[in-house]
Amino acid sequence: MLWDIAIKTLWRRKLRSLLTILGVAAAVQLYLMMTGILMFYDWDIQRQVSAFAGKIYIQRPVKAVGAGEDFPSMNSSISAETAGSILTLPGIDREASSAVLFVPLVADTRPNLPPLYYIVGMEPGSEAAFLNQRESISGSGSLEGARGVILGSEAADHYRPAGGESPAAPGDVIRVMDEEFTVLGVLPYSSTLYNGIVLMPLATAQDLFHRPGTVSAVILTAQRVEDIGSVQSAVRSGFPSLQASSQEDIARNADEMMSMQRAFFRLINNSALLSTVMIVMIVVLVAVIEQRKDIGTLRAVGGRRWRIFGMVAGESLVLVLLGGMLSLPSSFFFGKVFGYGAFYSVLETVRLWLGTLGLCLCIGLLASLLPAWHAVRVDPLEALQAD
Repeated sequence: MLWDIAIKTLWRRKLRSLLTILGVAAAVQLYLMMTGILMFYDWDIQRQVSAFAGKIYIQRPVKAVGAGEDFPSMNSSISAETAGSILTLPGIDREASSAVLFVPLVADTRPNLPPLYYIVGMEPGSEAAFLNQRESISGSGSLEGARGVILGSEAADHYRPAGGESPAAPGDVIRVMDEEFTVLGVLPYSSTLYNGIVLMPLATAQDLFHRPGTVSAVILTAQRVEDIGSVQSAVRSGFPSLQASSQEDIARNADEMMSMQRAFFRLINNSALLSTVMIVMIVVLVAVIEQRKDIGTLRAVGGRRWRIFGMVAGESLVLVLLGGMLSLPSSFFFGKVFGYGAFYSVLETVRLWLGTLGLCLCIGLLASLLPAWHAVRVDPLEALQAD
């Protein structure tokens, strides 16, 4: 009964109701978009951190104001001689440890993420220091020859063979920095740490970018997990000017970098939700004011206050739920178009949407409080006597 009255009331003012629903849909869409982007950042950072499980990452510390350490640092510089000394420390799995050179090719416009495409120079035979997915690589996961490269999934799509319409595949010849290279392997889709890499021999990268005798970082893998602490301590005591980070240190640093972004996204989300509450509250309050005579008639013929309250709450809930349901398919569409949220499973998508509809119920109830309070206070005699 109450829902029928609410729907009929909204139908009488079709244009206003439609505009309100579209306004709610836009606000909820913004909420879903910000939530999706934040989930993408968290998911990607976690994947990057997990890639360094059991490893020690050594670089010259580069810290931005108000953020964590740059990782992986494109600005760090360590002499090859120092890197060689680090790699001779006891307790290290030499085949899974390597000096590394990072050189950006195309910057990512998104903050706190590695470059969109970048060179990773490594010692041939020690690819496992950086690659954790060798078994799933298409082609070879080993660097062979001075002109062999391993590409991330997005780098393979970007550096296509001349005249080719498909992403680069093992055996193809591509051009990077106006030099020809042969693709040895292609990594599967992963985090931004791997998707845009062009992995090549360290000496080749140093020659290509005129950086002989220097590297960006050293990645160490301990022979045993219990040796990580002692190896990290040895690096810190022997090379105090360098930063030696374990997986826990990288995770803590990543959380520090993400804290400001989380606060920013939450501010936008809270603003979107508050705007939705205000939009619906104003529209329903105006409707209540316009229906004072009808409400007075209901009260005069015995309509109870809780029924009046339910009628107004029903109008608010209908507006918000319709707007929320309209925003769900659009959020999925924009997520696919702009790339955020594309990693969602069906279960994650359903869970997010159900949570959003639950949030819409809360918004609708909250937005109805003031108009409903105003409605139940209508005096029947005054309302009936009014023109």
